Amino acid sequence: MLTIKQYKTEFVTQAEATILPRVTMTQFMMVIVCAVIFFGGLHIPMWLSPLPLILGYLAGYRHNGELVVKRVRAYVSIFLHQQTGRPRRVNLQSHWDSHEVRTLRQADK
Repeated sequence: MLTIKQYKTEFVTQAEATILPRVTMTQFMMVIVCAVIFFGGLHIPMWLSPLPLILGYLAGYRHNGELVVKRVRAYVSIFLHQQTGRPRRVNLQSHWDSHEVRTLRQADK
Protein backbone atom coordinates (compact mmCIF):
# COMPACT_ATOMS: atom_id res chain seq x y z
CA MET A 1 0.00 0.00 0.00
CA LEU A 2 1.35 3.43 -0.96
CA THR A 3 1.35 6.12 1.64
CA ILE A 4 0.94 9.80 0.78
CA LYS A 5 4.57 10.51 1.63
CA GLN A 6 5.74 7.71 -0.65
CA TYR A 7 3.49 8.93 -3.45
CA LYS A 8 4.84 12.47 -3.19
CA THR A 9 8.46 11.42 -3.13
CA GLU A 10 8.04 8.95 -5.98
CA PHE A 11 6.01 11.00 -8.43
CA VAL A 12 6.58 14.68 -7.71
CA THR A 13 9.11 15.00 -10.50
CA GLN A 14 7.66 13.20 -13.48
CA ALA A 15 10.87 13.51 -15.47
CA GLU A 16 12.85 11.41 -13.03
CA ALA A 17 10.23 8.74 -12.32
CA THR A 18 11.33 5.73 -14.35
CA ILE A 19 8.96 3.11 -15.69
CA LEU A 20 11.59 0.88 -17.28
CA PRO A 21 15.34 1.19 -16.86
CA ARG A 22 16.43 4.39 -18.65
CA VAL A 23 12.85 5.29 -19.71
CA THR A 24 11.12 8.09 -17.82
CA MET A 25 7.38 8.65 -17.58
CA THR A 26 7.65 11.65 -19.90
CA GLN A 27 9.39 9.58 -22.56
CA PHE A 28 6.84 6.79 -22.17
CA MET A 29 3.95 9.23 -22.62
CA MET A 30 5.61 10.83 -25.65
CA VAL A 31 5.99 7.37 -27.23
CA ILE A 32 2.28 6.75 -26.69
CA VAL A 33 1.32 10.15 -28.13
CA CYS A 34 3.56 9.68 -31.17
CA ALA A 35 2.20 6.18 -31.75
CA VAL A 36 -1.40 7.44 -31.63
CA ILE A 37 -0.62 10.30 -34.01
CA PHE A 38 1.30 8.13 -36.47
CA PHE A 39 -0.91 5.04 -36.44
CA GLY A 40 -4.29 6.61 -35.71
CA GLY A 41 -3.99 9.96 -37.46
CA LEU A 42 -1.51 9.43 -40.27
CA HIS A 43 -2.27 5.71 -40.86
CA ILE A 44 1.36 4.71 -41.40
CA PRO A 45 2.04 1.04 -42.12
CA MET A 46 3.09 -1.20 -39.23
CA TRP A 47 6.51 -1.88 -40.69
CA LEU A 48 7.35 1.76 -39.84
CA SER A 49 6.49 1.19 -36.18
CA PRO A 50 10.04 1.87 -34.89
CA LEU A 51 9.80 5.44 -36.22
CA PRO A 52 7.19 6.82 -33.77
CA LEU A 53 8.79 4.85 -30.92
CA ILE A 54 12.19 6.43 -31.55
CA LEU A 55 10.69 9.89 -32.12
CA GLY A 56 8.68 9.66 -28.90
CA TYR A 57 11.70 8.52 -26.91
CA LEU A 58 13.83 11.36 -28.26
CA ALA A 59 11.06 13.97 -27.82
CA GLY A 60 10.74 13.11 -24.13
CA TYR A 61 14.50 13.24 -23.54
CA ARG A 62 15.83 16.05 -21.33
CA HIS A 63 18.85 17.93 -22.61
CA ASN A 64 20.31 20.48 -20.18
CA GLY A 65 17.12 20.31 -18.11
CA GLU A 66 14.79 21.11 -21.02
CA LEU A 67 12.59 18.74 -22.97
CA VAL A 68 13.77 18.28 -26.54
CA VAL A 69 10.20 18.56 -27.86
CA LYS A 70 9.87 22.08 -26.41
CA ARG A 71 13.11 23.22 -28.02
CA VAL A 72 12.12 21.74 -31.40
CA ARG A 73 8.69 23.41 -31.15
CA ALA A 74 10.39 26.76 -30.49
CA TYR A 75 12.69 26.35 -33.52
CA VAL A 76 9.76 25.39 -35.76
CA SER A 77 7.70 28.32 -34.50
CA ILE A 78 10.51 30.80 -35.19
CA PHE A 79 11.15 29.29 -38.63
CA LEU A 80 7.47 29.52 -39.58
CA HIS A 81 7.26 33.11 -38.34
CA GLN A 82 10.24 34.02 -40.52
CA GLN A 83 8.86 32.22 -43.57
CA THR A 84 5.42 33.80 -43.33
CA GLY A 85 6.78 37.28 -42.64
CA ARG A 86 4.99 37.60 -39.30
CA PRO A 87 6.73 39.60 -36.57
CA ARG A 88 8.71 37.86 -33.89
CA ARG A 89 7.13 37.29 -30.53
CA VAL A 90 8.74 39.40 -27.87
CA ASN A 91 8.59 39.62 -24.11
CA LEU A 92 6.02 42.37 -23.66
CA GLN A 93 6.61 42.59 -19.91
CA SER A 94 10.28 43.51 -20.37
CA HIS A 95 9.35 46.12 -23.01
CA TRP A 96 6.75 47.60 -20.68
CA ASP A 97 9.23 47.66 -17.79
CA SER A 98 11.90 49.41 -19.87
CA HIS A 99 9.34 51.93 -21.13
CA GLU A 100 8.21 52.55 -17.55
CA VAL A 101 11.81 53.11 -16.42
CA ARG A 102 12.42 55.55 -19.29
CA THR A 103 9.25 57.45 -18.45
CA LEU A 104 10.23 57.70 -14.78
CA ARG A 105 13.75 58.93 -15.66
CA GLN A 106 12.35 61.60 -17.97
CA ALA A 107 9.88 62.69 -15.29
CA ASP A 108 12.74 63.09 -12.77
CA LYS A 109 14.66 65.47 -15.04
